[in-house]
Amino acid sequence: MSPAVSIRKSTQKDIQFSKTLTEVQTEYGLPSLEELEHEIDGYVDILLGREPSPISSPYLSMMEVATAYHARGQEIDMIIHRGERSSSILKSSPYYKFRTGELRAFLELTKKCAELGSRRLTQETLLQQQKLES
Repeated sequence: MSPAVSIRKSTQKDIQFSKTLTEVQTEYGLPSLEELEHEIDGYVDILLGREPSPISSPYLSMMEVATAYHARGQEIDMIIHRGERSSSILKSSPYYKFRTGELRAFLELTKKCAELGSRRLTQETLLQQQKLES
């Protein structure tokens, strides 16, 4: 006799992917340098585990969050570059120094975290395959 199969409706907890491109919310535009520093520091605290993740996914959290934060960092970089091109941000300005210093380090950190999240996802997939095969 085969075991009974129970069927249940899926809930939001079961869904690993959102209906939007990402569930991770980030800031918008180019705020003051003080606000940028606060924003980046908040993202770093989440990536380093000092604060809880904005999404709850056992396998995708690190990769999804790091990728969203990396995209936000690239957006900030792009906006500052645009200001440099239009001469509204000069090479001696604090925004330029932020872009070439803290922002560059932040982008490297987020890239490494996204790579780590991807490796964790790959490892989990391999472990699940091994369980199914045995």
